[in-house]
Formats: sequence, C-alpha cells, structure tokens
Amino acid sequence: MSVYCTSKGEDRMENQIRKKGFVLGLMIVVIGAVFVPSISAEIGRNTPTMSDSGYHSASTTDWWVMFRHDASHSGYSSSPAPQTHNIQWTYSVGLEMSGSPSVVDGKVYVGSWDKKIYCLDATTGVKIWDYTTGLEITSSPAIVNGKVYIGSNDGKVYCLDASTGGKLWDYPTGVDVVSSPTIVDGNVYVGSRNHKMYCLDAETGAWIWEYTTGLDIISSPAVSDGKVFFGSWDDKVYCLDAETGAWIWEYTTGNDVYSSPAVADNKVYVGSSDNKLYCLDALSGSHLWDYTTGASIESCPAVTDEKIYVGSFDNKLYCLNADTGEKIWDYQAGDYFYSSPAVADGKVYAGSFDHKIYCLSAETGAPIWSYTTGNTVWSSPAVADGKMYIGSGDHKVYCFRDLNAPPNTPDAPTGPSEGQKGVTYTFSAVTTDPEGDQVSYLFDWGDGTNSSWVGPYNSSVPGSASHVWADAGNFSVKAKAKDVNGAESGWSDPHIIVISEGAPILEIQTLKGGLFKIKTSIKNTGTLPANNVQWSISLIGGAFIGKNTNGTITSIAAGANASISSKFIIGFGKTVITVTAMAPESSDTVEQNGTILFFFIKL
Repeated sequence: MSVYCTSKGEDRMENQIRKKGFVLGLMIVVIGAVFVPSISAEIGRNTPTMSDSGYHSASTTDWWVMFRHDASHSGYSSSPAPQTHNIQWTYSVGLEMSGSPSVVDGKVYVGSWDKKIYCLDATTGVKIWDYTTGLEITSSPAIVNGKVYIGSNDGKVYCLDASTGGKLWDYPTGVDVVSSPTIVDGNVYVGSRNHKMYCLDAETGAWIWEYTTGLDIISSPAVSDGKVFFGSWDDKVYCLDAETGAWIWEYTTGNDVYSSPAVADNKVYVGSSDNKLYCLDALSGSHLWDYTTGASIESCPAVTDEKIYVGSFDNKLYCLNADTGEKIWDYQAGDYFYSSPAVADGKVYAGSFDHKIYCLSAETGAPIWSYTTGNTVWSSPAVADGKMYIGSGDHKVYCFRDLNAPPNTPDAPTGPSEGQKGVTYTFSAVTTDPEGDQVSYLFDWGDGTNSSWVGPYNSSVPGSASHVWADAGNFSVKAKAKDVNGAESGWSDPHIIVISEGAPILEIQTLKGGLFKIKTSIKNTGTLPANNVQWSISLIGGAFIGKNTNGTITSIAAGANASISSKFIIGFGKTVITVTAMAPESSDTVEQNGTILFFFIKL
C-alpha cells in the first residue's frame, strides 16, 4: 500500500487552489445573477400569448357585404351617406339590373340581366372583372372571406374568387335562383324557384340540407340566432333550424310572399302581396301586428332605431313604429316601390318605377333629394364608405357621393437640409383631408424627377419617400397630396437641401461586449474614402487592465466597414466606454455604459 504525505508547500498550494475555486465560483454566481434575469425576460418577451395570436382587422369601414347589408337583413349601415345627388361615377352594363350591389374592400359587386356579375372599383367605377353565367342574374351577391356567392336564372348558385372572378364552384338547383344568398358560419342559405330552400357548404358547395315549400321561393333568407327566415309563393313565412333545416314554425299570409324578411329584437318583419307588412314573433311565429298599405309589398323592410322602412306598390314608402306598427310617416312617389330601402346617416334611400332614386329624412320623411335615371329602378341601394350605390333599368350602375374637396396643401416636407451626392435621404410630408379620406403623396425632388405617388395613408398620417441626388447643388423639395377619389392639393412650400460633391462620413456601429474585449466597427456611409482614420476605445471606471486602446486605419472605402476591438480587459464594476473615430473630413463618438465582471464585459 502506498502512503502519501503532504508538505507545508503542498498545503499552501492546496489553499491557493481552494481560494481560486472560491473566486471562480463567486464569478459564476455573479454572472448568473446578472444574466439569468435578462435571459428570462427575453424568453418572456418572445413567448406568444392569447392576445398576440388573435386576429384584428385594420378596417373600420362598415361594408355592405350582402343583400340588405347583413345576415339579419337590417338594411342599415353606420357609414356616412351622401346628402346630395352628386354622381361620382356611372358604369354601363349590357341590360337592366334588379339586384342590389354589394360593396366590400373598395370593390362593388353587382349582377345584371346580361347574364354577368361585375366587379368594379368602388372609387372610380373602373371594371376589375366580370363573369358570365348561363342566364339573367336577378340575385344579389354576398361577399364573405374573399368569395362571391350569387344565384343565376340558369338555375345555379355560383361561388367566385372575389379578387379574380374565377369560378370556385357552382351548385345546380335546376330552376331560376332569384333569391340572394346569405352566408353565416360557413354555410350558404339560398332559395330557388324549385320550391326549395338550400343550405350549402360555403367552401365547397356541398349540399348540407334542403327544405321544400309549396311554391317558388323568390324571397332571400334572413339568418339570425340559429334560425332561417324566408317567404314563399305558397303565401307562407317559414322559420327553419339553420343547422339541420328542421321546420320550427310557419305563418300563413293572405297572398304570395315575394318580400325578404328582416329580423330584429326577436321580431320578424316581412311584406306580402296581400298588401300587408307583418310583424311576427321570431321564436314562435305568432302574429304581433300588421299594417295594411294600398297595394302589394315586394320590398324588403329595413329596421333601425325602432323604426321599419318599407316600400309598397301603392307608390308609397312607409316608416312604421317597430313595436306597434303605427305609421310615423309615408312618402308618395310617382310609381311602385319594388326597391328595398337602405338607411344610413339619418337618411333613407330607395328607387322607384318612376325612374327616380329618392333620398328622404329617416326621421320625418321629408325629401332631401331625388335623381331621375333613364328607366325603372328595380335595384335596391347599398351604402358604404360615404357613398350610395344602386342599379337602374337604364343599364347603369350609379355611385353617389357628396362633392369631394381635395386634401389641404401639405406643409413644406421635413428632412435634412444638407447632404452629399450619391447618398439616400428620406423626406416626409403630412396633411389632412376635409372628409377624412386617405391620401397619397407625391414628392418633387427639384432635379427633374419625382417620387411617384406613395400611399395611401390615413388623413393626418405622414407619408415618406427617399431620393439620391446625382449632382451637387441646391434643390427644392416639394410635396402635394391626392385623396382616394383623385382630388389633388396644391404644391407645398419648398424645403431646400444643399447637396455637396461628397465626403467620407464615419459612423461607429453597435458596441459588443463579451469575454475580455469590446468590439465594434466603423462604417463609412459617405461617398468618398475615409483615409488615416484614428480610433480609440477607452474605459472609465471598473477596468484594471485594458483601459485604453488606440489604432489607425489606413483607409475605409465608401460604404465599407472596418472592425476594431479593445485590448484584453479585466476588472470589476461599472464602467463608461467611449469609442471615437476621426478622419480629416469626419468624426464620430459613441459613449455607452457597461459592467465588467472580471474578464466578462456586459453592455
């Protein structure tokens, strides 16, 4: 066996090793205390939360997405609406239109008796695409999740791509589809003249269920609270389970039900060819009240603010109390109201067989304006984004909007007042639009070039553009604004920038710490080389070794980087790091606080 004895020298060596081990352990504890919280915080910052994963729409526009605006057929929009009959644009189709336009994401979708559905730019009326079906289109489109759903008299329900007009699927019913589709929870609800109400899968067009009534279905279904409401030529109003198609109740009127129901506050409002507007209990179908007009009601009622608005073939547009059915006012036109009224911004819009489009006060029925088209107005109006859209028997789609004021002239652009040729500089301009329209900006760079239009931006939000001058000199930078309707402001006052021939520009990049050294780089953002660049890295406080480092770089080419680093640094405690770079034409200094933990530098 071996026996080991230790001398006094070995004892001292062992003690020294223990002391070094203690110091090393202390360093690990200190470094851990400093860095673990920051690492944990970084992990926390990058951990997704429920709110992060939610989808939020940037748009606040109340689009008119389907017939009667929404699935319950309110006929009401929260959008501003035109006070005058100023026409922003018209678009001519091949034949009459009896369906209503729908307006979504700056596009208007409308069908025509010329067999086509059209997609138009909502601001300019320029055609984006059209799609031809087999026969006339009297149905109104619904636009949901980037898809267009519409019926045709060729007996099919179509689903098209909203951006391109490409067909995604169709479903044949065999007989005219005059009814307008309603889309809810991934289902398409639509009637056909084969007496049936259909429920189809919105994504694939697959049949889910159908329900057969006694006669043709022209009425468009309203869907609310898991129920489907519609009328039939068998004189009845039906309520079905939206998921299964099971019958819940029916109510028999005195004649055909062309009218499409509107649902609000657990009440169903619907007209009949027996001249009456009915109010039924949405849960039971029981009769609550009815109001008798002078002729058939094929118009679909609008419901808002405890009032009902509906047209009749007695040439009148009515406003009734939604709870009692008591008449508040009526307005006499020159012929039938087949068109279903739209209500927005305190105004009621509807078309008449007397060729006119009417705008009335929603409160009093007093006329605000009327516009005479070239033929009968079957189509129902749609209101969105401050505009009213409607079709006419004169083959035109009309867009009404109050006269558009141009944006205010922007102030002089903001940006640098001096620079060098060959370097990119950014300028901003801002203005407001009287109607709150979005605006785009055009920058004139004063050298015979411009930015082209940039934007659109919301009113009062700055727009920016960048430019590189190829020559030296003094240049006047100006800006003007244009709203989404094409109205342009005047040119702003100029901002003068003086462009020189060029020089080196030294910029110290991000400082990096770590083991023993501080590292960074010097970038020449100018247009000429930087020669004889003197640099230094100095530390005040905390450093025992490596307080100062100096060096010289012979040349840094334009646009190039040169890396620099300090000597070995050892110390403990807080420190202030100063990095300088200096050439005959340019200099830069960066100062940053840090902490030295023996041989580790934390910035």
